[in-house]
Amino acid sequence: MISEAKIGRESQKVIASVVGVACFFIIATAVPSGVLLITIALAVAILLITALVLRLTVTIEATDQNLVLRCRPFYSRVIPWDDIVDASPSPSSSLTEGFGIRYLGQKTWGLLVGGPAITIETTNRTWMISTPDPESAAAAILSHTGGRRAA
Repeated sequence: MISEAKIGRESQKVIASVVGVACFFIIATAVPSGVLLITIALAVAILLITALVLRLTVTIEATDQNLVLRCRPFYSRVIPWDDIVDASPSPSSSLTEGFGIRYLGQKTWGLLVGGPAITIETTNRTWMISTPDPESAAAAILSHTGGRRAA
């Protein structure tokens, strides 16, 4: 295991508060309309999905042949070491980039939970991955690639 990152406590509180208020509003507006059962089912579904999102974990793992990127419980990607061109620290992500797997534009994908991150460049795309220690994660990845860096 090279790295494991989870959504921070403050971000979890913000997300839970917003979703809680939204679910309360959904149910409160349904009471006078007479569709309370359907609305409660919708609110419960939203709360369950939110619980999954709040438990997101982004991991970076090394095997002999590959780098394995995971955004548990939703996504996993295997990248052969030969496809990795560079790995370096990148700017921290926040609520504005979102959480989970994200398309960030210009062939860049993110596995994000907020906070510090690294950029991994491959032969066909760029990845922005949340990690608590970008310097050591980038160094560990580069050590597996023989220290290659883009020229």
